[in-house]
Amino acid sequence: MTSFHRGIKRAIIVFAYLIIFSVIGTVLFFLFRTTPTCSDGKLNQGEEKIDCGGPCQKCEEIPKIENAQILEKNIILGGSNRYDALAKIKNPNPLFGIENLEYTFSFLDESGKVIAQSEGASFLLPAETKYIFVFNQDLNEKPSSLDFRIKSYKWRKFSGYEEPNIVSYQKEFSFVSGGPGFADLKLKIQNKSGYDFRKITTKAVIRDHQGYPVAINETNNNDVQVNEEREVIFHWSEPFSQDIDVQNIEVRQEANVFSEENFMKKYGSPGQYESYDIK
Repeated sequence: MTSFHRGIKRAIIVFAYLIIFSVIGTVLFFLFRTTPTCSDGKLNQGEEKIDCGGPCQKCEEIPKIENAQILEKNIILGGSNRYDALAKIKNPNPLFGIENLEYTFSFLDESGKVIAQSEGASFLLPAETKYIFVFNQDLNEKPSSLDFRIKSYKWRKFSGYEEPNIVSYQKEFSFVSGGPGFADLKLKIQNKSGYDFRKITTKAVIRDHQGYPVAINETNNNDVQVNEEREVIFHWSEPFSQDIDVQNIEVRQEANVFSEENFMKKYGSPGQYESYDIK
């Protein structure tokens, strides 16, 4: 047998083995392959993204989320060498809120140097405009300006969101005469939400006729049931300007619906949250 014939024989044998292995591989593939599903964590069966689109459920698009807006920041004299401060912030997003909003108040001198700081955390509900306060900052010098920064946060999407419905009425403001203290603000709140809340916070801002805040205060009411009415009393012991715009005293109520512990009893639910990190 010539070398030419031996080469042909080897080629035929190699080709036969290839056919045999191909047949075996094809049989094993069809025998053990798994049927693609919409939960297999793979991009297959004409899906637009992994496990969504095509034959699966529609892919959810992450909507454009606008940043929280800082509408106002002001320093308020709270007593001898003591200062309060407020920041007014707005969430322009109707379905997204912030569960843990970390912030910093910085009191600055005329050169912009930080002379005192106060840090804290709060929450911001969908489409909410709220005040954040800091009280009784003892400073050795009079601050010239205030800086308010939101340090970190994570947006959360509400499903079937229902805003807490807490109303206030019968506001009565008066300066104290012939007794301790300087001024009082009395009002009533009522929980018209579908939930019993363990804590409702009420905040008050008093402004002069030029619109500048001259006094702030806040208080909590605990274990407030559905349709229950409560009296709220704010008391100021330190004097402030008496040029008060009584008709425009701002009162806002807030209840943290992010916290499961804040619900005593639910007659409805804000639903489950889906969270998106905003870089």
